[in-house]
Amino acid sequence: MADTTDRGITINRTLARTMLVSVAGLIWWGGGTLASLQGAAERLTAALMETREMILAERASFAQLEARVRVLETGAARQDVRFDALSASIDELKQQARQTNDLLRDLTQRP
Repeated sequence: MADTTDRGITINRTLARTMLVSVAGLIWWGGGTLASLQGAAERLTAALMETREMILAERASFAQLEARVRVLETGAARQDVRFDALSASIDELKQQARQTNDLLRDLTQRP
């Protein structure tokens, strides 16, 4: 127990030992908790860095795919222009063939 005397507050040895053991246990528990929190923080930091690296790699991959798609789209647009020109040429040839056939019919039907 705690008593007040001329020398100040005194406590008996049992109470002092109990308080000392309690403080030591609290320090030990706090240190263990702090160490486990630091370990968890380090693991989370490592996971965050790994995630960032994965995101950067995905962005680079996406940029490469986007560039490839643009090249393919450009090539497809060129092919469309070529096919349109080819189709126009074929239509023109058909028209000329019709005109030639019409002229040949006219010439063969004349006496």
